[in-house]
Amino acid sequence: MNFDGNKARREENIRIGVTIALVSLLMLLLSVAGTIRNSKEVQNKDKQLKKSELSQIQEKEIQAPETAVIEMADTGISLTAANREFLEGLNGRLKDGDLEGAARLIEANGDSIAEFPCMYSEEMLIREIKDGTGIVFLKPTVVFYGDFKNGMPDGTVSAISVLSLEEGKRYDYSYGSWKNGKMNGSGECGYRYYDGVTQDITVKTSKNGMFQDDLMQGDITYSSTNRQGETAVWQFQVKDGVIVLNDRWIKETDAKGAVIYKLLANGEKDHAYALSERAIGEDRWRNLISFSQIEGGGTSQ
Repeated sequence: MNFDGNKARREENIRIGVTIALVSLLMLLLSVAGTIRNSKEVQNKDKQLKKSELSQIQEKEIQAPETAVIEMADTGISLTAANREFLEGLNGRLKDGDLEGAARLIEANGDSIAEFPCMYSEEMLIREIKDGTGIVFLKPTVVFYGDFKNGMPDGTVSAISVLSLEEGKRYDYSYGSWKNGKMNGSGECGYRYYDGVTQDITVKTSKNGMFQDDLMQGDITYSSTNRQGETAVWQFQVKDGVIVLNDRWIKETDAKGAVIYKLLANGEKDHAYALSERAIGEDRWRNLISFSQIEGGGTSQ
């Protein structure tokens, strides 16, 4: 009997030991599984973080300087780096009076400006014309530079209008004193072909004198330059943009019987400025580039 009792106790102890071993093994397995799961979660988080950082890096690489958008104020227009380079270059040329350089820049980049009227001032392109100094676009190729007040040129202002014509590329210009959006005071206007001229035409003109509400008044000086670089100069009087005839003007009749008026160039007998009877009475002597914010653009005359 004692033998059987001892055997039973040994068997019970073995069962308990096995049970404890199995429980310990199960706990060990659960611990290892938890560690592996946590490790995978950390790896996944690291992968997501690295993927996010990579996306940001790729976006920065894709967003090249030429197309990177520079945000402006609430009233501003977003600019690309290329826009900013164009506007800064244009500002410098207009400030220096380099109209041909300005015309070439406008010809190449004017279409990049899409909202009108707009003003570039203090390194910002805005949708309104504020008081101060800056560049105002009325159209992609019609630009004003100088002083502005109440939404209009007022002070010393230059204006340029760039044209692509059959006979060549040309810019019209006006500069001088402005008041309430019109030329008032001393100034000059004219045009110049700067590229592509193949015909024997007048490539440059200049009208210099006093202006009143865009119309020339009093004594003016008019010059004309041909393709060969020869310049002729005339001086005469106008009133409200219309020529005032005097005895220096020669009245003639052409082969068809039409009346024409001629004025010899200063000191030259072989250069004459000729106008028909209708043209002599027109207000042709005016600012070439009018400012009209309401109509949304300047007009060359």
